[in-house]
Amino acid sequence: MNDVEIYKKMQKSPLFFIEMMWGMVPERDNSKYIKGKHLTWQQHDILLAVEEALKGGKKRISVRSGHGIGKSATLAMLILWYLFCYKDAQVPCTAPTSDQIHDILWKEVAKWLNLMPQPVREKYEWTNGYIRITESPETWFARAKTARKENPEALAGVHGDFVMYIVDEASGVPEEIFNTAEGALTGDNVLVILISNPTRLIGYFYDSHHKDKESWQTLGFSSIDSPIVDKEYVSRIISKHGEDSDEYKIRVLGEFPREDTMDDKGYIALFSENDIKISDTEEFIGERRLGIDPSGEGDDKTVWVIRDNFKAKIVAVEKVSNASSIAQKTMTLMQHYQVKGEHTYIDNFGAGANVAQELALAGIRVKAINVGDKPSDEEMFLNRRAEASWRVKQWFRKGGELVDHKGWDEILTIRYRKELSGKMKIMGKLEMKKEGIKSPDHYDALMMTFLDPEITRRVKKRIYRPKSLIGI
Repeated sequence: MNDVEIYKKMQKSPLFFIEMMWGMVPERDNSKYIKGKHLTWQQHDILLAVEEALKGGKKRISVRSGHGIGKSATLAMLILWYLFCYKDAQVPCTAPTSDQIHDILWKEVAKWLNLMPQPVREKYEWTNGYIRITESPETWFARAKTARKENPEALAGVHGDFVMYIVDEASGVPEEIFNTAEGALTGDNVLVILISNPTRLIGYFYDSHHKDKESWQTLGFSSIDSPIVDKEYVSRIISKHGEDSDEYKIRVLGEFPREDTMDDKGYIALFSENDIKISDTEEFIGERRLGIDPSGEGDDKTVWVIRDNFKAKIVAVEKVSNASSIAQKTMTLMQHYQVKGEHTYIDNFGAGANVAQELALAGIRVKAINVGDKPSDEEMFLNRRAEASWRVKQWFRKGGELVDHKGWDEILTIRYRKELSGKMKIMGKLEMKKEGIKSPDHYDALMMTFLDPEITRRVKKRIYRPKSLIGI
């Protein structure tokens, strides 16, 4: 092959580039693996996923892994490959801590750069925050920025025909970082590579392996299967935490923690994916209840949910609202679905108080309730929101179903904890936003329909229970 043919082949194959630069080839048999001569089979699979993307496959790749499989080396070689092969390429890289992005990934890039042939190495300029191609340093570079939610620009500000986003330890990167760059991440000619220990059950990385899985090439690797992982490391994790621990699942097996895992603030997910069942019909049966979670002109939405004893449906969503528009839509929905005022519930905090007043002036009496008020069971629950949320959980367990809507994804973000008093508390909206979790407006509208304990007792008597749930 002449130089042009070699270059074109390297563009299509990072595996070929790695062979040309460092003389390393894949070895899928762990017993034959030689460090410095071979790529591990895990590294091989990641590079094959990149080649699949170049051939027209999914250009978004998400890798969950245990510790020590060679992910930093793989990312370093991919950064150098992309910069070498694509003119004016830009590679924004981020990680949740400075140690991860600068002390680990960026130093790994320097290591592999220094091992490249001298004529190739001279094309790059490595600094603490950038790797630039000397031919055009202002437009042809890779950049390292720590991901901080108070400054969500780590993946923003790059433009060009060839862009590759690298996110290391992606499970810990705040949601704001991805939200800021979401438009660019979905571009047709953009490569996106996320790689991480799967530490959290929420967030962009978790979604890439679950509800958004169809948009991604997903890979998963265990440390046990890697020829380069120190077996003593695995033994230490087992000895310290046990094989049934989340630490073992995350750091060794490369699997997400259990759904009932407690976070560092003591919160546990209230609902699991097994709780959520989709209804095959939208028809309501018998008495209906309407819940409204009102909002104004901010990021939150006003949501209306109607449910009967068997199913719940999101019937309306409004991005920009005022008291008058919410009241008008509420009256229309009450009439259309034949919902009584005594079975219509609106959050009376903030914007909701004005809505209830508007409805009252129109002769409509609804139940305007402050979910922060004392619950009927003051020994078990901190407030009415916690009490109603627990009733939602019981309703699911007894066969309650949801009419399909993307808004229900919020349910899996609801978390609770036991206070020192022993009372159950649901993580509040402000606290959720600080954690990078979107306001659960759709869920809260559903929760409102469970505020009345009398309704809960009737549900227990009449709820349909499919055979699969009998005995649970």
